[in-house]
Amino acid sequence: MLAVGMVFMVEWNPLVHHLSSWATPGDLWGMVRAAHYVQWGFLGGIYTPSNGIVTFPGMPILLSPATWLSGNLHLTESFLPFFLPRPTAALIFEPLEILLAATVVFASDALAERLGVSRRLRTPLCFAVGALAWPTAVVWGHAEDALAMTFALYALVALMDGRWSGLGWLLGAGIVIQPLVALLAPLVLAAAPTGRRVAVAVRSAAISLFLVGVAFAGDAKDTYRALVNQPTPPSVNHATPWVALAPKVISGSVPMRHEVTLIPGIGHLALTAAKASPPVALVAGGPGRLIDIALVLLLSLYVWRRPQPTVNVLWLAALVLASRCFFEAVMTPYYLAPPLILVLVMTARLSARRFWPAVILSLELSAFAYHHLEPWVWWLPIVSGLSAILALGYPGPHRDVDTSVDGEPVQLDPQEDSDRRPLESIRREHGDELAWV
Repeated sequence: MLAVGMVFMVEWNPLVHHLSSWATPGDLWGMVRAAHYVQWGFLGGIYTPSNGIVTFPGMPILLSPATWLSGNLHLTESFLPFFLPRPTAALIFEPLEILLAATVVFASDALAERLGVSRRLRTPLCFAVGALAWPTAVVWGHAEDALAMTFALYALVALMDGRWSGLGWLLGAGIVIQPLVALLAPLVLAAAPTGRRVAVAVRSAAISLFLVGVAFAGDAKDTYRALVNQPTPPSVNHATPWVALAPKVISGSVPMRHEVTLIPGIGHLALTAAKASPPVALVAGGPGRLIDIALVLLLSLYVWRRPQPTVNVLWLAALVLASRCFFEAVMTPYYLAPPLILVLVMTARLSARRFWPAVILSLELSAFAYHHLEPWVWWLPIVSGLSAILALGYPGPHRDVDTSVDGEPVQLDPQEDSDRRPLESIRREHGDELAWV
């Protein structure tokens, strides 16, 4: 991922667009600027509108040591809306973003191993997950979506092992990076033992509450606007049919139009004026996300009243992550990565006959998401494809479980080596379904 990402950054524009510039993601520089505010000791400055940050402060905090290094080395940075052709700070921030996003490959493999997936499928699973996570950092500059899934997947491993203390802290670390994974918290709490729920809830929320509270104390207006209104431009990203119901939000920034004229006697272009242009109309993401929350609470209530096998809880977690793509007013292609990563792990657990169609469909869906089409024409294939992949990963009562390793049937022997599925592991995983297995 790192090697291909750096080659893409250096060579994409010269080879494809015939430009002598590097392909650095625009959103990366907003995150870098937010990290500078953390470095300067002003956490509330993260949510200055020109930064474009609408997530929790975990990622800017992680990047703040790199901004200190970049500043001391006197490296050049782009600053929205001004983009340098070759900002030398990208030589630090681009590899760092890619490496942070790449951690989700290890997390997905750990969950797959815990679910008993054979090495024959875990190897292509790692490549598929890497292919889904790669654009989040390299193309979009949003490694936080992949990194948050890293913590979420390790939290699900802790859920399967009954490590409730670690589960709470891991989920909390994921939430402060990208609050999308907070949708998993009600499901996890519903599946936890009664005496553990309060402790898990406190650990999951503690880091985010503290850091968001500090940011709110420093800049209440911008923090509220960024985290509650969640403004996003439908003209830039992919509007969905839900955009018709989304409230309109006026951009808090003041876009500038720079006029350049030729001054007689000098012989070259000179910047003479900078005038404010009309504010950009944005839409809030709140209404669609309220539907997400309602869905999560209903599913969590179901899990609480009717305890489910752990694999069913994992599939419901994938459904909850996918609901963002179902109800979001404005979508971006990298929004598909978190649910697809978890669903691919679930399909690998079932059989190769489900896993490979899910991989192919996931990659095709991710490529289709880059086409700019009318809302209905774009949204319907996305929802249909995502629903099909979820169906492939559904752990029904009569699953087609792949119990082979490298083509050899698994003997359910407690003394087997780590490549096979011990009897005790299957008993913990399947519960009442042990007799069928």
